[in-house]
Amino acid sequence: MRILFLHGSFPGPFRLLAHSFGAEQENTVLFLSETGQKGGLPGVRRLRLAPPLNHAGDDPAEREAVLRFRRGARAGNAMLGLRKDGFAPDLVCASSSAGGSLYVRDIFPEAFYLVRADWFYNQGESHCFFNRGRPRPPADFAPARVRNLWEYNALGDADLATISSKWQRDQYPEFLAQRLRVLHSGVDTAFFSPAPVAGFVGGGLDLAGTDELISFSGPLHDAARGFAQFTRCLPRLLELRPSCHVLVAWPAPESRGGRSGEEAKRGEAEALCRCREDLPLPPEARARVHLLGPRPLNEYRRMLRASTVHVYLTAPYALSTGILEAMACGGLVVGSDTAPVREVISHGVNGFLCDFWDARAMAETVAGVAERAPRLAFIGQEARNAVRRDYDAAVQVERLRKLVLESMAARNGAA
Repeated sequence: MRILFLHGSFPGPFRLLAHSFGAEQENTVLFLSETGQKGGLPGVRRLRLAPPLNHAGDDPAEREAVLRFRRGARAGNAMLGLRKDGFAPDLVCASSSAGGSLYVRDIFPEAFYLVRADWFYNQGESHCFFNRGRPRPPADFAPARVRNLWEYNALGDADLATISSKWQRDQYPEFLAQRLRVLHSGVDTAFFSPAPVAGFVGGGLDLAGTDELISFSGPLHDAARGFAQFTRCLPRLLELRPSCHVLVAWPAPESRGGRSGEEAKRGEAEALCRCREDLPLPPEARARVHLLGPRPLNEYRRMLRASTVHVYLTAPYALSTGILEAMACGGLVVGSDTAPVREVISHGVNGFLCDFWDARAMAETVAGVAERAPRLAFIGQEARNAVRRDYDAAVQVERLRKLVLESMAARNGAA
């Protein structure tokens, strides 16, 4: 079988599916991407796309549209080149949102087209969350409406479309939502697993003798991930737990198959320095808060394993894998009481929920879980059980593969 993957970053969310198909010698597997990890996947040939130039217009909606059109054109030209060379894929797998898949159906009309849907913007809870439910001016939604055009295009052309969660699916209009199959790509529960560790050592930090660690994972620049809200809970949390240390880190892009340019790395380092200086804490308390930033995956896992409590916050938006990785490590997770988190965590069963906005209540919830941690091991075990049951990557990729092959057979049979 001939298979073409198309995604901005190699291998991105298609890592396991591309690996699965690439492992079969009878398959020819190509992967078009702009950026990607060093090294490849066995049996998968990566083809590089030049990233599109940013549009310098003043209108944000225009910039969104032009960027995606340019990305679609570059990917389209690459696909035309493949077709000219005689490559006719049986299966094309692409993401819906970034624009690269714009011309898939025109260039390869006979191929079975699998789309991984990302996000549909609407003017509901996610749009007004940081306004605390108050309406926003119509112009604020213009760039989001432009992004939605690519969702319409991809899902209108797809033979099969998947999405990561029920809540994400529910953000789409009903006529599109009914086309989406909920199937998370999952996390590696063999890698993200419980193991006894004596504190945390990494990033130039040695906390091997520290008994109580509170961890937080989420890029500082992404308001939706709640770092600002977490910092507001720190004065009270550090007061309630005078011996705890706080770690803030997340996986480096390279560990996810992405890449950070030197300019981006410098910007992130400067942002970390500013955040350290701006922490609302006296010097003695600030010394117990460690902003490590992006870390290698092994180091990030050690943080999760060493954590007494892991805090995961998100606005109503697509759930990142961070919460699942912490749960897979058997961690005691305190998550924000927002819709995407409630799909994963049941309060008091496999984790705990806190108010995204109430810093004092957040601190008291985290402190309470930390205080009772020795008696709550069963919560961490149930967290891991839930991830292994519903989000194990090895199982999920086989489910997806089976769904794709059965859908292809059904379409070919109907033809």
